[in-house]
Amino acid sequence: GIFPVLSVILTTLNEAWAASDSVIDLFLESFRIGDQTRNLLDHLVIVALDKKAYQRCSTIYIYCFSLITEGVNFSGEAYFMSPDYLKMMWRRIDFLRSLLEIGYNFVFT
Repeated sequence: GIFPVLSVILTTLNEAWAASDSVIDLFLESFRIGDQTRNLLDHLVIVALDKKAYQRCSTIYIYCFSLITEGVNFSGEAYFMSPDYLKMMWRRIDFLRSLLEIGYNFVFT
């Protein structure tokens, strides 16, 4: 393929974006119907930020990772630079750092 074995495409999902017939469905469909993009699905990992997002992801896709942070609710929309937004960004950065430490390359969408 065009991606090295240890390369992943990452996107995040929370309850606010996980509804049926929402952006996540369009996102996945774009890989399926795009010009020579179907094989990229083998590298896509959806990072679920809450339990409902993980449940939804598990019903529509095979590679889902649960990045739930105890005591923090990432299920709703977090407004730019709000305390919840900053917690979500730092948690995500920590996760991305851990991927680099174990040798993965990533593209983040």
